[in-house]
Amino acid sequence: MTQKKQKNTQTISEEELLSTIDIISKKLSYKFKFGYHEAEDMKQQISIFALEGLKKYDYKRPLENFLWTHVRNRLFNFKRDNYQRPDQPCNTCPLFDKTCADPQNNCKQYSNKMNCDLYENWYNRNNAKKNLMYLNTIEDLKEYICKEKTVSDNIENKEFFDLLEENLYGDTREIYLKIKFGIKVYKNEFIKLVNTIKEIIKQK
Repeated sequence: MTQKKQKNTQTISEEELLSTIDIISKKLSYKFKFGYHEAEDMKQQISIFALEGLKKYDYKRPLENFLWTHVRNRLFNFKRDNYQRPDQPCNTCPLFDKTCADPQNNCKQYSNKMNCDLYENWYNRNNAKKNLMYLNTIEDLKEYICKEKTVSDNIENKEFFDLLEENLYGDTREIYLKIKFGIKVYKNEFIKLVNTIKEIIKQK
């Protein structure tokens, strides 16, 4: 299964993939923006979904058609699962004053909503959603590994990145490509990639 994945991802050039993702992003990013997810956020999300969808690509139809369908379906689910309504926890609360004209001051008990445990917990949960992903650059990756003394600070960039290009496969290559092209990744993905790179360096 892993070998098949490696073979498939190598038959599509990165230039072709990036060009296709760019076309899809321009068509879908504004249509699917919502809440605190601006068009730029959706472009990054589209890139992530496209890279993840590549695992299922069977080459029986054009890449753009396949990724369009895959990404669009994922965006519908993403929007449904992450849509945030700012007044959601208060609507059914007995302290909620529906007649109040000021939506920021419609609580009969708390002048500051953060003093309400229900509202504070809801706010923290939703705010955490904004911080699940981290934008790391490829230089951040090298710097992080150098800090841990895994490689020398003065290792040449070309030597370091050639090592990654030649030895990363499957899921870790997908994470690497996301970072390489400026796409946000989850922290656990970043750590997984770092650990894989450490093993690669040890074997060299």
